Order: sequence, then C-alpha cells, then structure tokens
Amino acid sequence: MKKPPLHKSFCYTFKGLFWLLKNERNFQIHCLGLLVNLILIFYFKLQTWEIIAVLSVTFGVMIAEALNTCIEQICDFIEPNFDKRIGVIKDIAGAAVLIASILAVVVGILVYGKYLF
Repeated sequence: MKKPPLHKSFCYTFKGLFWLLKNERNFQIHCLGLLVNLILIFYFKLQTWEIIAVLSVTFGVMIAEALNTCIEQICDFIEPNFDKRIGVIKDIAGAAVLIASILAVVVGILVYGKYLF
C-alpha cells in the first residue's frame, strides 16, 4: 500500500480527532478538563515546571482515552456480540485511563494545592 502524502496523513489524523470530539463523551470531558487547566494556568500564573506537569498529565489522560477508544472499536469490530474475553480487554483498557486520571488528580492537587489553600 502506497503511503499518502504528508498533508493527507494530517487530514486523516484530524479526522480521527474530530471523530473523538464528536462521538466520545469521555474524551469531551477530558477536553473540558484541558480547558479548565489552561484557564487555571493563566489565572494562577504557574511556574514553567508546573505547567509542564499539568499539561503532561492532562494530555496523558487524553491519549489514554483515545487509545482506549481505539481498543474498544477494534474489539467491537472483531466481536460485536458479548464475549467475556472482550469484556476483560475493554476493562483493562478502561483501567489504563483510570490510572492516568488518578495520576492527573494527584499532580493537580500537588500543583494547585498551594494556590487554593
């Protein structure tokens, strides 16, 4: 299969991003979290290392959610009917998002705690 030109590759990538934004409620929630963090970064005038920490974990959660969605879509394509093994795969992918989210909350408490309390 011939590789598409670079600009087409970016078009396909943005198509995937827009699909996530349109169809995945959890990804929409994570985008809202990103927006809140961007507002807080400017409001509290965070230091550079704090900005890096907050944005890293925020985008980490969004990446985990995108990969989770990918895994769920593949599983649904392979086996549209209920299967316990597929359920375990989806649960593990969801757990990855949960772990990333827990880390994000911990980093958020550590960074924003001194500004809030």
